Amino acid sequence: MKLKPLSSEGYVTPKDYSAYIKFNMLKGRYYRIKVIAIRFVLAVAALTLLWLGFVYQNKAMWIAAGSILLCFLMFFYTINTNVKRICNKSAKVIRAKQRVQFGKNGFVFELLFQNEEENEYNEIFYDEVETVYLAPNAMYIYIEKRSVIVVPKRNINISPIEARAFLEKFVPAQKLVVCV
Repeated sequence: MKLKPLSSEGYVTPKDYSAYIKFNMLKGRYYRIKVIAIRFVLAVAALTLLWLGFVYQNKAMWIAAGSILLCFLMFFYTINTNVKRICNKSAKVIRAKQRVQFGKNGFVFELLFQNEEENEYNEIFYDEVETVYLAPNAMYIYIEKRSVIVVPKRNINISPIEARAFLEKFVPAQKLVVCV
């Protein structure tokens, strides 16, 4: 099978950054399973406390169940609110078109602004990359632990299967994580 060149061009939206924040909390091969497990455990704990509160007529259990549900809902609300606030603060970057072109030894990352003088151009070799995560909706390329490039799969020019084959061929195996 001949590998097609891998590139991406498009915008990264606040929704993409919100998905990244959720991914980053539990990053790893099985991060979605971890999220489902945490949600399930919290829901069961809250419902159990509610049920026990009704059975024993104990208001403290109702308050504990309500607190769990409130914290659970506020956690996800806070993530989305913070991402929107950060994106509004750095609106210049959100409005820039992102172009990523992958090669055999590394990739070129460009941010294309309306004012061409502000454009950013970076060549990054796979040796410099800490980890590449292939999540269901995006590719997260960690340059350092706190520096990441978000590449939404909708912006990639080839199919996800072809993109995965390309990356498996050129990115060192210990640096490529395919998320389930």
